[in-house]
Amino acid sequence: MAQVDLKTQHPAPNVLPPLHVCHRARLSRDARFDGRFFVGVLTTGIFCRPICPARMPKEENVRYYASAAAAQDAGFRPCLRCRPEAARRLPEWTLGSDTVTRALRKIEDGYLNTHTSAELAAQLAVGERQLSRLFAQELGSSPKSLARLVRAKTARDLLAATAMPLSQVAYHAGYGSVSRFNHEIRQIFQCTPGELRGRRPALTPQVQITLPVREPYNFDWVFGFLHKRALTGIEEVLGGPGRWRYRRRLSAGAAQELWVQVDQVNNELHATLPLAAEPLHVLLQRIRRLFDLDADGANLHDFFLPDPRLGAFVRQAPGLRVPGAWDGFETAVRAVLGQQVSVARGTELANRMIEAYGGGDFPTPQQLVLREVAELGMPGRRGRAVSHLAEQVLQGHLQLDDAQDFDTLQQQIEAIEGIGPWTANYIRMRVLKDPDAFPDNDWVVLKELGCTAAAAKRAARTWQPWRAYALMYLWYAAAARKNNAMQDNTTLSKPT
Repeated sequence: MAQVDLKTQHPAPNVLPPLHVCHRARLSRDARFDGRFFVGVLTTGIFCRPICPARMPKEENVRYYASAAAAQDAGFRPCLRCRPEAARRLPEWTLGSDTVTRALRKIEDGYLNTHTSAELAAQLAVGERQLSRLFAQELGSSPKSLARLVRAKTARDLLAATAMPLSQVAYHAGYGSVSRFNHEIRQIFQCTPGELRGRRPALTPQVQITLPVREPYNFDWVFGFLHKRALTGIEEVLGGPGRWRYRRRLSAGAAQELWVQVDQVNNELHATLPLAAEPLHVLLQRIRRLFDLDADGANLHDFFLPDPRLGAFVRQAPGLRVPGAWDGFETAVRAVLGQQVSVARGTELANRMIEAYGGGDFPTPQQLVLREVAELGMPGRRGRAVSHLAEQVLQGHLQLDDAQDFDTLQQQIEAIEGIGPWTANYIRMRVLKDPDAFPDNDWVVLKELGCTAAAAKRAARTWQPWRAYALMYLWYAAAARKNNAMQDNTTLSKPT
């Protein structure tokens, strides 16, 4: 282990809370700061989360770091009790650099498992030295160090939850080789993978991993949202309040049907993942996006609660989220299909598309690029827009993932004939995961605010930088009003 300097402390990066705030949060073990900073203990050489239940060290013996990777780089090893590598993801709103935000998304998708930092920088249209400088300023660490911690977290979860051979653990955690896996685990945890595993669990064809949720989190809203848009034969949403279950089938081309399952268990989500599929770190990141698990629920709640328009609905339904995309291309195509029609009609068209072109799966860009999609039952202009979207993706002009520049990709999407601002903003909200995306010409928005699109855009300025979450509350308000009207009509129709 690198020697910890007892006399110096790294300059506080941009996202690190003020030191007096870190001090108070550490002493009170305030869960709201879990993932916001990490505590290095000079006397033990260990770094912890602020919620660690271990004996409280003296203030003169601690150092504060903005990321687990920064503490690791400073020579500390992770606490085996509080597991700092498993802390909640740093809220994106605390980051001052859009480039760093996008880079972190790529890192969590596993980009640096198979690419270099220079290639990551090129993807973000910046120089490698500039990217390293931004990471040092924001997080006190480097892209490579953060990627190493992401891999280590997944590896440790798999070691604890499965009996799979170490070679398979290495693969599913994103390591390119077993030797690299062994080296990094020893470097980070100061022990071998076998020692980290401890007692070997029973061998199973699946692995279950618990995904922590930042509260408040409205499970009913998220699962209900996915239920209304579930694709026949590909997705299922079962259960009800307090016991929801989401299932997603992987490719129909596999030798056997493989399903990803996500269950609500109290205030957590439990993911059950098949081992004979794509790497588990990829599946886990898809789930995090789909269920919007990285949003800062407490901060969003405090932001919207005093709002004169939305506050009442925030009290009724705290913790609404913006469900993301399992697959960027799939969600973008469905957004085009859903233009100017109901959710039910858009889902019906998507199901027809699966049956007609996909062979049981959602069609790929190759399967759609030369199709007359309008034959499914939509205007020709909209059908051609789907084909043009597929062509742009196929040629590499469009990358539909959450690491792209928001404004640039929206302009590229709107440049496709037949795709308007509503669709581009919807893609921006769900595929790009822009928390400030806002389709100001949305029919529900105009009805709820009782104004024109221009006036809605002006009114929504008070909700920046979280207008996408404001949209969820406007949609919730409309749905609640509709349900109340239906109940009133049912009551009035009953004989007295």
